[in-house]
Amino acid sequence: MKYFFETRLGETRYRLADGSLLCKDVPIGRTGKQLYGADDLPKLKPDKFVEIVVTRSPEQVFHPATLASFEGMSITILHPEDENGNVRLVNPENWKVLAVGHLQNVRRGTGEQSDLMLADLIVKDESAIQLIEDGLREVSCGYDAEYEQTEPGKAEQVDITGNHVALVPKGRAGNRCAIGDRDTMANQKKNWWNRMRAAIKTGDADTMNELVESAPASVTGDEGDLPQGVNLNINLSPQQPLPDKAPEMGGDPTGDSDDDLKTLLKALLAKLERNATGDNDNKPDDNPTGDGEDDEEETTITGDSAWRAEVIVPGIDLSRKMKPTAFKREVLASADKTLVRQIVGDADIRKLPKQSVDMAFNAVSEVAKGRNTRATTGDAQRLNMGMTSIASLNKQNAEFWANRKG
Repeated sequence: MKYFFETRLGETRYRLADGSLLCKDVPIGRTGKQLYGADDLPKLKPDKFVEIVVTRSPEQVFHPATLASFEGMSITILHPEDENGNVRLVNPENWKVLAVGHLQNVRRGTGEQSDLMLADLIVKDESAIQLIEDGLREVSCGYDAEYEQTEPGKAEQVDITGNHVALVPKGRAGNRCAIGDRDTMANQKKNWWNRMRAAIKTGDADTMNELVESAPASVTGDEGDLPQGVNLNINLSPQQPLPDKAPEMGGDPTGDSDDDLKTLLKALLAKLERNATGDNDNKPDDNPTGDGEDDEEETTITGDSAWRAEVIVPGIDLSRKMKPTAFKREVLASADKTLVRQIVGDADIRKLPKQSVDMAFNAVSEVAKGRNTRATTGDAQRLNMGMTSIASLNKQNAEFWANRKG
């Protein structure tokens, strides 16, 4: 489709003669798997993580009726919501209040974009135009659809009928569904671990690579970005079936993505170790670790580190003053060897550089958290509850009588 424009603002953005903004070739939706919470789809049975992986097949997304249903639909700023927080559809009664433009030329992409639904967005509202210029670039479709459950935690999306496209800070379809100029996109970060698990669960290899290359300081234990100079490629076919498929609707899934997560964590840890020892094109420093561990001061461990330590080694003594990295080494050394080996292999915890210790500590706690939240039954469950209760009562009694003596 041809357009008359006055100013080109970017690779895909143009100012039209009437002052409105044309955003061409915008991916507004995609095929593949997407992750939903149980509250989003209350009629479906979730998996043990209280989540549902929904598959959108090309036959459904690119059905002529689906593409036609999005033609001419409204653009909104965020998804309209009712008083209960549910997405509200645009209709003739509220259109004048909600709409800031419309979309047209809806079609299936070609080549590398063959899994995407593309459209041209024409934004008429000046405030919405400014928000896009300021970085509100990701989009999310508002639509009606039916869901057919295939097994607990999995479903197929069918009979999709478009209603609107919302400008959002973070769309469910990821940053592939966004308006041009990716480098100027708003940097909205979801919890790194949640994003990694969701990417593994839905087979989103692009997001997995992005996350490994941009792990935040809370994951690596470093104040800056990941070291540069090492390329790490993870290839996972979205078409590869998830393991341990439940045999029938009545059964629960027998497996999860723990193995994939451990593999990725090992890869990230290996990347940090390679950089710490100078195994890249950059000239290594005189001090290979360069971590500043010797400069740490002894302190009482609190906050996130204390929480993670308790997850790894329940009941660990948190009253002592220790250097943070030395404390993490001790926790890892005291933890279940099978659990720690899943992340660090046969590496000697005492000899790992600080950055790798931080990474391993966080990674092991995440794996341990998943292990600890699995259901326990029988005597083991009752024993754990009893031990916790007795210890708690003894502590309360000791404090009570100590206060009475005063």
